[in-house]
Amino acid sequence: MKRDEYEREIIDNIRKYRQARGLTQEELGRRCNMPTGYIGGIETYKRFPKVKNLKRIAEGLEIDIAYLMSPELAKKALEVHDIANDLHKHIQEYVDNYTKPEEELS
Repeated sequence: MKRDEYEREIIDNIRKYRQARGLTQEELGRRCNMPTGYIGGIETYKRFPKVKNLKRIAEGLEIDIAYLMSPELAKKALEVHDIANDLHKHIQEYVDNYTKPEEELS
């Protein structure tokens, strides 16, 4: 079935958030109590979830459903997510280097 542009954006947002969370389709399906094949069908544009299922998917992704429905809101949220991940990585590298025993620093 051919999806309109808005439906494709919503589906793309589901995939982006799932990947940003580091989840497989199977893990997201488990969180939403939905079959993996259903999530896969959505992400390949073969299916489009009803609103109640969009809500369950959003809950499985631990986000508000609005983030799936608004491409601009999703884009900004994912940018913030990436920045936060980079910051966390840099802080962890600093902590790892700062807490090394002196003999490792020489």
